[in-house]
Amino acid sequence: MVDYLVELKDSVFREIPLAEGDFTEYRQIAFDSKADAEAWVTEQNCEHERVGELTLHTAHPANMSDVDTYVVFQPGNGVWVPDS
Repeated sequence: MVDYLVELKDSVFREIPLAEGDFTEYRQIAFDSKADAEAWVTEQNCEHERVGELTLHTAHPANMSDVDTYVVFQPGNGVWVPDS
């Protein structure tokens, strides 16, 4: 059973060399806990810190999907990248 479902937004694949093919067709990763998801994001940030950072954003309460949180990219220059 999946306890914590994370979905990667478009900005992650535009800015960081992660391959969409490494994830499910919905670009999701299932973790055992929120702490495991945070650890994965921290690990990814260590590898890509020169260009910016990945951050977790809790899904809106009205979100009807099974996703608990979204991973988005925040560029290192501080300019927010709109996401879809």
